[in-house]
Amino acid sequence: MKITAENAAACDVYVQFCFEGQPVSISGEEGKIASAAIAKKEFEGKEGTQLLIRSAAGKRLLLGMGKEKEFEIDALRVAAAKAACFARETNAKSMRFKYSKSTVVGAKGVRAYAQAITEGVLLSLYKFDKYKTGEEAQKQREKKLDAVCIECSPVEKGQVWDAIKYACAVCEGANFARDVGNEAGESALPTEIAKKVSKMARENGIRCRVLGKKECEKEKMGLFLAVNSGSAHEPAFVVMEYSPKGAKGTVCLVGKGVTFDSGGISLKPSRDMEKMKHDKCGAAAVYGAMLAAEKLELPLRVIGITPLVENLPGASAIKPGDIVKAANGKTVEILNTDAEGRLILADALLYAQKYKPDAIVDLATLTGAVAVALGPHAAGVLGNNAELVAKVKDAGEATHERAWELPLWKEYFEVTKGEFADMKNIGDGDAGTITAAAFLASFVEKTPWAHIDIAATGYTYKPKGYNMQAGATGFGVRLLAHMLSAWKKIKKK
Repeated sequence: MKITAENAAACDVYVQFCFEGQPVSISGEEGKIASAAIAKKEFEGKEGTQLLIRSAAGKRLLLGMGKEKEFEIDALRVAAAKAACFARETNAKSMRFKYSKSTVVGAKGVRAYAQAITEGVLLSLYKFDKYKTGEEAQKQREKKLDAVCIECSPVEKGQVWDAIKYACAVCEGANFARDVGNEAGESALPTEIAKKVSKMARENGIRCRVLGKKECEKEKMGLFLAVNSGSAHEPAFVVMEYSPKGAKGTVCLVGKGVTFDSGGISLKPSRDMEKMKHDKCGAAAVYGAMLAAEKLELPLRVIGITPLVENLPGASAIKPGDIVKAANGKTVEILNTDAEGRLILADALLYAQKYKPDAIVDLATLTGAVAVALGPHAAGVLGNNAELVAKVKDAGEATHERAWELPLWKEYFEVTKGEFADMKNIGDGDAGTITAAAFLASFVEKTPWAHIDIAATGYTYKPKGYNMQAGATGFGVRLLAHMLSAWKKIKKK
């Protein structure tokens, strides 16, 4: 798809944003139709509403944005997504967004305005349909929107082009993450995901190294290897590096990559277990962020580390009561094999510290408890450095990939202490998101670190907004890209 900032571009669908209670400026036949609809209160500009006007001039789509004083920029992403999906489903090949000064003001600048529109379009048109066959599936694939134009004034054109370029980069990363997150079966084995990621890295000039089982044994990654021990398939420990000349600092991104999580011996209920192909969405977000960093040519060294395993109840699987050893020598008693994500992340966090980074950020679909605490509207964030946690929260607010901080007080560390080993892998049932983070914190030394629990946001089964397909959302890619784009070194305590 080609996205431009050319005002004179012809189009099949002309899109116009309208605030509630404000006059709609349209002339001619279309204006009469709009006025009649408004007089009958068929369209009032309320958020989420729309009015399609058909005339000799073509199709004009009015999108309600709600009350101007209550406007939030994410509403612009959602409205652009609605317009893009309408255009595609009506077989339109081109679409143009009418310049809206009031919406630009509400977005606090034309750059944010154009970026939100571009993101809404690109994220909403994502489809994961590679396994669908038949005539109807082929018809759906043929529905493609080829061109989108965002109108602007001549003096704003440079900012709009910059916004389009930025949004295209982060959306390419987010949609790659969604592809990885949605993969299933044989295509989602650790080694297969590693191949897919290695290919992406090679095509984009990102260094990528995949450690196999023997190499991980040499690194003494006992926790990582223990989780995969019930699977007949090899694990893969993926290390990516984006390192531009003159890089101003190093940030490590670590992502949980359980390519399928049955729970192991502590088997999950069969209902909804098929959704556990999405337990690799933390790793997927890291891949997407790495791709975005390269596309944006960020002046920052970014390391991506993703441990990939299957958690299955095979004959050689770890059992409740087993004691395993981490790469740093700490012993962990396994009380529940379904608390596996923190185990593979612990060895990955230890590996990340070899790079002596300025900060480490990990993402993981780690606990169901975060869904109880925050629902699907925000990820949980915890960490050992207030400045880093603030960066995550600020980036989340800017991108609407919101994160809410939970406490990590010393009392929560008490429940991670083991009776027969140094630690145990689950707490006493309370504050599950926090005690899981406390477990991880025990494997981070003085490096500034933040943990983002995306168990309730990494995938969805209720399509909404600009996530129009059920499945992986790519949550975290836009947040990380925003944070890394504005990166400034933080103080180490």
